[in-house]
Amino acid sequence: MKIRKKYQTSNNAQIDLTALLDVVFSVLAFFILVSAALTVPSSIGVDLPIRDRNPQTGNTDDGIKPENIFMITLNNSGQMLADGKPITNQKLEQDIRNFLSRSDQGVVVLTADNTEVSYQIVIERLAQLRAIAGNRVAIATSRS
Repeated sequence: MKIRKKYQTSNNAQIDLTALLDVVFSVLAFFILVSAALTVPSSIGVDLPIRDRNPQTGNTDDGIKPENIFMITLNNSGQMLADGKPITNQKLEQDIRNFLSRSDQGVVVLTADNTEVSYQIVIERLAQLRAIAGNRVAIATSRS
């Protein structure tokens, strides 16, 4: 008498991994989203201005007078202009050092001709100006 096996085995047995892959990708997506939320965005070290309100008059006072501003303008190609004229790096450095030595409250302000100037150029020029003037560099913006 032959004993039958209760379960028949097949040579083509396969394991369906679809459900396991769904779980693995869900866990992977969770960790990617969590790690993206935990990273600190890089910054270029710009301190935003704080306006002090005079308690007696109620007016805001920046404390920066026009004679204490050395304005640098960037054109579309990233060239720096002083008083609307192109300026070399050596002349710019010399002019900024002279300006800051004359003015205790002096600030070097970087602005752009228009919105077509790339952020990368602005950051490069900002770093260049900070190497000369330290923390006495500001960025001028306009409402668009």
